[in-house]
Amino acid sequence: MNNHNEEKYALENAAAEIFLKLYNINHLDQFEIVERRESPDFVLKNKNGDLLGLEIAHLFYDSEEAKMLLGRSNNRTHGIETFDKFLDNLNNLLRHKETKKSIYESSYPTSLVIRNTSPLFGMSDVLRAKDLIYKPTGYKSVWFISKDEISEL
Repeated sequence: MNNHNEEKYALENAAAEIFLKLYNINHLDQFEIVERRESPDFVLKNKNGDLLGLEIAHLFYDSEEAKMLLGRSNNRTHGIETFDKFLDNLNNLLRHKETKKSIYESSYPTSLVIRNTSPLFGMSDVLRAKDLIYKPTGYKSVWFISKDEISEL
């Protein structure tokens, strides 16, 4: 496995662990990871034996921020961040994940987890703009994880 895939898997594993910890605190069905896959990224099983696919996506403000956060750039800044651009990137990511959903091989529902990496924009910003956020079809639920909270979109 190359370094890029190791990084990707480590980020996805961390996001899945954050999601499961917070989800299981707040819900009775208590999911756990039973399989690591490609599409969707994980298969979860609850205490009743129900399966759920879990697709993980990371929301970066732009490609330079992604490189900076992953240690692939020596830059310290990447331009002025605006919420409009952040929201556009979120909506583009949701549309992309909606098209990817059609190729999943699963006989069970799949949820999408968006992990926000922005140091500037958090859950309160997203919830204020909830009506402007694209709602992808095909997923059982879409969750947004941010440094300040987790919420179902």
